[in-house]
Amino acid sequence: MSESPATVTQILTFTVAPALGVVFSEFMAFGPLRAVLDCRKANSLGEVNPLPFPLLFGNGLAWVIYGVATKNIFVFLGNIGAPALSMFYLLTAHTLTTCAKTRLQMEIMVVFFISLWAIVGFSVAMLEDHETGSSVIGILGNITVFFLFASPLSTFSKVIKTRNSASINKPFAACQVLNCIVWVTYGLATSDLYVALPNVLGLLLGIAQIALLFRSPAVPLAAMASAKVPDTVTYSNFDESSSAESTNTV
Repeated sequence: MSESPATVTQILTFTVAPALGVVFSEFMAFGPLRAVLDCRKANSLGEVNPLPFPLLFGNGLAWVIYGVATKNIFVFLGNIGAPALSMFYLLTAHTLTTCAKTRLQMEIMVVFFISLWAIVGFSVAMLEDHETGSSVIGILGNITVFFLFASPLSTFSKVIKTRNSASINKPFAACQVLNCIVWVTYGLATSDLYVALPNVLGLLLGIAQIALLFRSPAVPLAAMASAKVPDTVTYSNFDESSSAESTNTV
């Protein structure tokens, strides 16, 4: 006997969609891995933007705690890999960056997120009203995930100026779009706006990244260095600061 359309829809919405969300969320966490491994091999950050790494760490902690607080296995499993992977990325970037300002920013963000979620997690556990606690985690998680989704666009002006999107991680951007689509579907189906709303924004920001990738195809720094470019053109790495900038002059 065939299943009714309603049953099929429920399976797709409440099981298949979040299961795909788990897969895409973990793929998103793995997105920067290849670029980070290349950096370790080259012993340089090159064009890799380290800003998303501490945000990926803080966001992973946020949604792991939210998954536990709401007893949502899909949200928990979809984010359990992010803290460990992002810590690997962070340690690599922290070691390879030559900019003291960038290193300090990463340190401050990691300490902030660990302190924030330790305090929030303990406070929520002490509350008798678990719904209120879950709402607090959801709101803070939304703020964190917004900055995570938007962080690759921190290099927007550089991409436009150089017409080179090498600083935007392609796997991360692609997984962000796919990830947000399934979580928006699941969030709306379960009436969980804390899941749906940030992923609507993430979807729009992910599409913006994809548009930049098509508008300005990535050109490796080595390829630009071998091209005949006027001596006045410079390419700045992400481990530089405005106060003490170290540039690669072609």
